[in-house]
Amino acid sequence: MRPDTGWTGAARPLCAVLAGLVLAGCGGATGGTGNGAVDRNADLRIGMPVPQSLDPRQAPEPSQLLIGTWPVYDRLIQVGPQARYEPMLATKWAFSAGGRTLTLTLRHGVTFSDGTRFDAAAVKANLDASMAAAKTVVQQNLADVARVDVSGNDVVNLRLKAPSTTVLSALSSTLGGVMISPKALTAKDLATHPVGTGAYVIDSFRPGQRVVYERRTDKGGIWDTRTGGPATIEITTYPSRDAANNAVKSGQADIVTWPGDKKPIQSLLDSGRLQARALDTALNMVGLNLNRTVKPYDDIKVRQAINYAIDRNAIVKAFMPSSAPRVQPWPVGLPGFDRAREADYPYDPAKAKTLLAEAGFPNGFDGGEFLVAQAEAIPQAAEAVQADLARVGIRIKLRTVDVLSLVTQWARSKDPGELMYMSMPSIDAYSWLRRLFVNPTWVPAGPDPQMARLIRGTDDPGLTDAQRSARIGAAVDHATADALYAPLWQGVGGYLADAKVKGLDALASVNGGIADFRNVGMTR
Repeated sequence: MRPDTGWTGAARPLCAVLAGLVLAGCGGATGGTGNGAVDRNADLRIGMPVPQSLDPRQAPEPSQLLIGTWPVYDRLIQVGPQARYEPMLATKWAFSAGGRTLTLTLRHGVTFSDGTRFDAAAVKANLDASMAAAKTVVQQNLADVARVDVSGNDVVNLRLKAPSTTVLSALSSTLGGVMISPKALTAKDLATHPVGTGAYVIDSFRPGQRVVYERRTDKGGIWDTRTGGPATIEITTYPSRDAANNAVKSGQADIVTWPGDKKPIQSLLDSGRLQARALDTALNMVGLNLNRTVKPYDDIKVRQAINYAIDRNAIVKAFMPSSAPRVQPWPVGLPGFDRAREADYPYDPAKAKTLLAEAGFPNGFDGGEFLVAQAEAIPQAAEAVQADLARVGIRIKLRTVDVLSLVTQWARSKDPGELMYMSMPSIDAYSWLRRLFVNPTWVPAGPDPQMARLIRGTDDPGLTDAQRSARIGAAVDHATADALYAPLWQGVGGYLADAKVKGLDALASVNGGIADFRNVGMTR
C-alpha cells in the first residue's frame, strides 16, 4: 500500500478530533470588501439553491439544508474555516477513556426564538427525536448513539454503541447537530417554520424557490454578537448560472456561487464593483458515479475504460479553472490521500478501447442515460464527458436533474450513471468512506465485501494518525483500482459578491464547500 502523502499534521487532543485532517477553503478574496460603515438596515440577498423543506428530518443530505437554514439554526459544534471543530452551542466536549461516552458542556444564556431556554433537556429532546426519525438521514447520522443522558442543566452525556469519531461529525452537521425548540419538534409546520437559536426568524418560505429571514428583536435573543448584521436575509434559487451572474452584476443579488474563472468578470473585479472569494482548497469533489447493478458497468474493465477515456485536464481547464483534476475518489486534505494515485488513469483513449475490447465491446456500446446535476459547471462538463466517451465508442444520453432532487432520484433509479458531487460537509474520514463506498443512497450495488472489511474500525478514536491514514489509504487504493467512480475535479469555485458585502474573506465555515454566512454583513 502506498504511504499517505496528503497530510502531515501532528497529533492533537481529541477535543479537536481530526481537525488537521482537512485543508478547508482558504482562498483569498479579490476586489472590494466593503470597508464602509456597517448597514444594520441592509437586506443581504444570496443566490443559492433553496431546499424543498427546512425540517432536518426531511432533508436528503446536510449541504442542502445548510444553504437554507444557517440564519435560524445553530449547531452543537461548528466546523470552522480552518476545518477545525469549534464551539457553537456546546462550548467544550471530551471522550471518556475508551471512547464510549462523549460529554458536552453547553453554552449558558441562550434562548430559542419562541422564548424556550436552550439547555441539556432541549439537547436531549432534539437528539432523541432525531434518533427516532425512522428512515431518515438524520437518524443514520446519529446511528452510533445508544442513548442521551442529562447531567444538570448544562451537561449532556452521549452513550455510544461503539467508540467512533463520527459522532463529532454528526453534531457539527445540520443533520444531527441542529437544535430546534422543543416546542416546535412535533409541530406540523416545521418544514416551513423553523424555530432555532439563531439570530433570525423566518418571514416567508417558498419551497425550492425563496426563503426570507428577519433579525430577532427579543432582548438577549442573539447570543453570538458576530451575527445578525443585516436586518433581513433573502436566499433565492436562480434557474441558471447566467441568471445568477446577471443578478449580482445588476445589483439584484449580493452573493452568488462562482466557478472560479476570473476572465469574464475581470473588469468588474478591477473596478471594485465586485469581489470574488475562491474556495480553492475545499474538499468537494465532482465525478461520475457508476451503477454496478446495471450491465455492463458491473465489469471492472468497462469502468476502468471510462476512467481512461476522460480528458480531465481539459475539462477542468475549460469549466473549473480554479479547481484541480482528480483521479482517485478521495480529496486532498483527508488522511489516506496519495498523490501517486493521480497517475493511475491518464487520458488514454487507446487504452480505453483495448479494455472495452477485452470486455467484449470492440465496437463500444449504448451506455444508456446518465443523470446530470443542475449545479455549477456540471452540465457543461457532462457534455465534454459525453464527447470523450463517444470517441471510444461509449454512447450515452444526458438528462439534467435539479441537484436537490437528484440525491433521492439516483437512489431509486436504474440509470447507469450520474454526474454529481462526490463529497459531504464533514471532516470525518470514516463518514466520507461510508458516503462514497457504503451508503445505498449513493452506492446502489452496496459495498463489496473487501471494501466493507477495509473501512471497518477506521473511526476508532484510539487510532494514531499514521494508523488511520494507512487503513484509509488501503480502502482508497481498492476504490481507485476497482474504478468505483470516475472522478473529475476537486474544488467548488467560490463566491462572487457585491463590493458592499463585508466579511466574505472571513466566513464562519466553508465545510463541504457551502458557506455559513453568519458573520457576513453589508456596508452602506
